Amino acid sequence: MKRMSILQTHSCHSSYNRLKYVFNEPVHSYQKTDKRVLAATGFNIKMLHDNDGRISVTQNGAYLERQFRTVLKRAHNPKRRYQAQTIIISFDPSEFDTSDLKTQSQQALQLVQHYVRKHFADCQSAIAIQSDGEGGKLHAHVVMNTIRPSGKTVATNRFNIQKLRKDFDEEMQTNYQKVTGRQWTNPIHNQTERKDIHNLTTKSEWQQQLKELINQIKVKVTNITDFLHQLEQRGVTVTERQKGKSWTYHQVVNTKDGVKELKVRDFYQRVNKKTGEIKSTRGLGQSFSKSEIERYFNKKEKENQNYDRRENNGLKKIKTMAADAKVRIQRQRRINQIAQQRLEKATHDEERKAAKQKARLSNQEQRQTRGTKRVSRQATKSKREGRSKQPRRSKEIEGPEL
Repeated sequence: MKRMSILQTHSCHSSYNRLKYVFNEPVHSYQKTDKRVLAATGFNIKMLHDNDGRISVTQNGAYLERQFRTVLKRAHNPKRRYQAQTIIISFDPSEFDTSDLKTQSQQALQLVQHYVRKHFADCQSAIAIQSDGEGGKLHAHVVMNTIRPSGKTVATNRFNIQKLRKDFDEEMQTNYQKVTGRQWTNPIHNQTERKDIHNLTTKSEWQQQLKELINQIKVKVTNITDFLHQLEQRGVTVTERQKGKSWTYHQVVNTKDGVKELKVRDFYQRVNKKTGEIKSTRGLGQSFSKSEIERYFNKKEKENQNYDRRENNGLKKIKTMAADAKVRIQRQRRINQIAQQRLEKATHDEERKAAKQKARLSNQEQRQTRGTKRVSRQATKSKREGRSKQPRRSKEIEGPEL
């Protein structure tokens, strides 16, 4: 039975360590290739290029990390605990059989690049396609900065694994055939009947494939109702036993002995009531029991609520900080305005005092000038009077002639 592309996501304390691991680690396995990276690209980041102008598969982790750090400094808290998020996409051999790594790595890069552009174009990221794992499977690493170039935090609920898988399945459904020329079939949503249903020979084979089907559906849905609905769509029904505490799985299949309804308990143990000794264990296994599956979905629901709560708290914190910053800016503007008014008043007072002083000096000069002129006129007048009186005194002295 075909498997879907597998996605994982991890939070990283150090973007440097993650970028160095992806791009600068030695090749892990030479089974398929002697190159650590087969194809690379990125968003909102400068990548090293080859001489022909194409993005090089050889990148410097320290060079990329410096750009991550530059963006990280724009955050309210540059020393945040997590610096990067990684998404790992592992392709099934039915999707890329690695028979032509050069072509298939570029096709895988095109799919991942379109997916990241659609859902994380506002983030800073570096993408690497590799095939040097132990099994030689083609896979992609997406290393993403937790801070966007705008300085805002990338919401953690955007990395919800169920949402990532759903979105990437949509990407494969829409673009896989366009990119590769081959049809992509999702075994969970698109197959109405398991292709190996007519090739079952034993009940143990059916139980093994039932386990695989249950595990695949668990990661695709978010609650137990959808889980049971998806099972029913695949021909698997679930009945309760032990007063609703346990389950039994049923399915009608074609076996070598004809059409039969096969059934199996979720989990059951025979225990010696006196000694507590476990005599036998039956069923699919404890992880397939009703209680464990309920616990699994309850945990998933709490994780989703925590994601939403952290995001809401983050938004509230950002809004509070923005409001505080706005108040501080308004207060500073008012202080600057008052200081400007005081400066203008002081300048005006100085100019007015200077004008009065100038007027006072001008008045003094005018008074002095008038006084000087008056003294000068008086002196001139006295001189003239002195000159006019002198002849008359002479005539009086001489007297009349005899």
